[in-house]
Amino acid sequence: MARRPGAGGKDLRRPRLGLALGGGGVRGAVHIGVLQALHEHGLEPECIAGTSVGSLVGGLYAFGQSPTAIRKLAASMHWRDIRSYTLSKFGLLSNHEIATIVRAQVGEVRIEDAPIPLAFLATDISTGEAVVLREGSLAEAVMASTCMPGYYIPATIAGRLLVDGGLVVNVPVSPLFDMGADVTVAVELNAVRKYARPRSLFDVLSNAFGIAMDTNTRIEVDRADVVIGPDLSKYEHADGEDVWELYAEGYRHGILAIKRIRAALEAKSPRAFGALEQKLRRWRRS
Repeated sequence: MARRPGAGGKDLRRPRLGLALGGGGVRGAVHIGVLQALHEHGLEPECIAGTSVGSLVGGLYAFGQSPTAIRKLAASMHWRDIRSYTLSKFGLLSNHEIATIVRAQVGEVRIEDAPIPLAFLATDISTGEAVVLREGSLAEAVMASTCMPGYYIPATIAGRLLVDGGLVVNVPVSPLFDMGADVTVAVELNAVRKYARPRSLFDVLSNAFGIAMDTNTRIEVDRADVVIGPDLSKYEHADGEDVWELYAEGYRHGILAIKRIRAALEAKSPRAFGALEQKLRRWRRS
């Protein structure tokens, strides 16, 4: 981003807005509504970090897909069918279909070429390390970040076996600081944690996964300037029938967050720092 030199050569660059999109299955339609609300109010994110479904939505948006186009895609997807059975000792299913969907929407693109800088979170299942993906195939990175362990076979990138980043960082605020964000907004899909009685293997794994990631999520979310965390406890992680309602929840809560985001940006603006500097000078003279 261009910087505008001010009097005395001071940096008058406006604050950079970073957006962290968390994991949560089909509840990720909330992210689309939030993006629509931000877009309508001129608050375009200047860097995006995503985990799991957050990487899918964030990746498509960063490569030019509008919230409307992503919403239509989400509504047309059969979420329980984004999988194929495979013979592997590491899992029952493959999620290569996610990569196919990404390629169909934006082509074979690389993360580092995104008009909006991107970072995706995955977990190295061999070491337990959080892996931040900022280069390489967008489709493969999304596939790795959405790869629920025990359900899908791990994705292999640069020789590492990678699974869903939610195991270690479900709402990836920290990578935004490395991308130069001054103000960070976190969208947490599991802010209200209620676990329903499982009705399938997917539900068992989903509940176990959610319980395991709660502590790390709280640590990350607390670092954000603004948190958007609607109560989505009545929505299932894999029920594609709720996409429109979830989108509406995201849009509504995005609108409600606009004032807080603008206030955070104003607090980090050069004018705010200038006013503080003047107050300090007056205090020193008194």
